[in-house]
Amino acid sequence: MNILWISDGKKGHEKQVEALLNEISKTENITIEKKILLINPVTQFLNLVSFFLRIYFGTLLMSNKEINIYKQKRIDIIIGAGSSIHTKILLIKHYLNNTDISIKTISILTPSLYKNNFDIICAPTHDSGKLLKNSNVIYFEGSLAKVSTNETDETIGFMGIGGLNNHYVFDQDAIVKQIEYIVNLYSKKNWHIFTSRRTPDAMIDKIKKLSLDNSNLIISNDNYDELIQKASVKVVTKDSVNMVYECLSTSGKTFLFNMEYIKINKIVKQINLLLSNKQIGYIENIKMADGLNKLKIKFQNPHNDVFAEVEKVAYQLIKELKK
Repeated sequence: MNILWISDGKKGHEKQVEALLNEISKTENITIEKKILLINPVTQFLNLVSFFLRIYFGTLLMSNKEINIYKQKRIDIIIGAGSSIHTKILLIKHYLNNTDISIKTISILTPSLYKNNFDIICAPTHDSGKLLKNSNVIYFEGSLAKVSTNETDETIGFMGIGGLNNHYVFDQDAIVKQIEYIVNLYSKKNWHIFTSRRTPDAMIDKIKKLSLDNSNLIISNDNYDELIQKASVKVVTKDSVNMVYECLSTSGKTFLFNMEYIKINKIVKQINLLLSNKQIGYIENIKMADGLNKLKIKFQNPHNDVFAEVEKVAYQLIKELKK
């Protein structure tokens, strides 16, 4: 199978597509060509207009140079994640299907428009309400992440810090206290802490200061995937579903920082489901009678299996493609 991967360059989207393609490659002979399209709002609008014209008037606004590039490639599948590139995927398919090539289009994550025009949509279960009228959906829980059942290293811990979001209150001082608590509780581990593009500069400064006082707290920028797999204990903020499920897709224990939700939405419901099923641990904040707070670790069920959502999706997807 020849696969054209259209990417928007966003790491969270790219990692999910990459995890799925890697899983498919274990059983199928595939070639992958990746094209990164950094689409601005104007380009995205023009793609929408072009697709509308193509559907209703048979007109396609695409340069001959671009068309010839795609025409030369024997593409079987076009795949991608992210609302900015979904329409582009459909535009390419609609042109190439006028040739002697029959192409399947796969959307990773839920398209905002033209859902019925995709052959297959791979979407998280928390988006099922948006896809009630669609029968072309393969569902997965949370996000797609590389699976590792390798033995962990008891000397390594992993911390992942998100940032400002619409789901949880990002209380910097409260999170810093919890980092201190974890570092002292597991004082024999080397804690590799990662921030994200959403992490405020003030929070990064607090973490840098904290690392000066704790030699086993290491600010990391590299080897993210490797450290998640090796870490025997992982502690992450609730606001990043990708990071949560990346940790749960590996061996070892995973805990969530204590964070208050802003409002009940699909992300909060998904995290609460993990907590209620004891599939993930968390830091409990116990309010004492004298106004002081006490932090305490609550463990996940030790008999939980490593999440393997990407393996399930790959299996179902291959079955659909071979029909």
